[in-house]
Amino acid sequence: MSLLLVCLFAGLGLLVFLQARHVRKVKHERGGLFDEVEHLFTGAQVRQDGINYPTLTGGYRGYRIKLEPMVDSLTFRKLPVLWLVSTHHRPLDVAAPLDILLRPAGTEFFSPNGDYRHDLPLDADWPEHVRVASPNPAEGPPVSAFKPFLPFIADPDTKDVLVTGRGVRLVNRLAESDQALYRVTRRADLGRVALTEERLAPVLGALVGIGDAFAGSENGEER
Repeated sequence: MSLLLVCLFAGLGLLVFLQARHVRKVKHERGGLFDEVEHLFTGAQVRQDGINYPTLTGGYRGYRIKLEPMVDSLTFRKLPVLWLVSTHHRPLDVAAPLDILLRPAGTEFFSPNGDYRHDLPLDADWPEHVRVASPNPAEGPPVSAFKPFLPFIADPDTKDVLVTGRGVRLVNRLAESDQALYRVTRRADLGRVALTEERLAPVLGALVGIGDAFAGSENGEER
């Protein structure tokens, strides 16, 4: 075997080793996303597929909660963002859905807002650059019922609030890619991200609070 082939195989072996080490590192970093908040949920289950961010499901105040990270790297001229999609599964007295989308860009694949034809009028208390929409406003939740939650809705990290007869779903920004690094590599490298109790508390408060505001006659048994 020639020296060239020996060097070639050695180089390939090194690349394989480095790639495997990188995969293990990324998997470990992402897998710890919920380490600091897992204890807040009863029967918490954290599942991770490959090197993807994990999802967490568990009980919270009698209902099932799901926390699902989602990487958004599709928006042109925007840095990749890690969204936290939080779903509060409970029956609500809501006949038609209502969606609140902050800073609409037309690329929010995670929101049904663009599919809802009817814009709802808002008063001056609401933040700028927000679209509140429903496919059937007469059957949807009243906009006035969201007034206690306007501080949460106006938070710069809040992106979407969806209320349906099956529960509440929130989308909040967890992290954003480093601008300088992204310009050089064009990779959605978000580094190590850890969800803390301090960051999660207002999300859980809004999930439960909005759910309580539109709760029907069902009890709070976990489902």
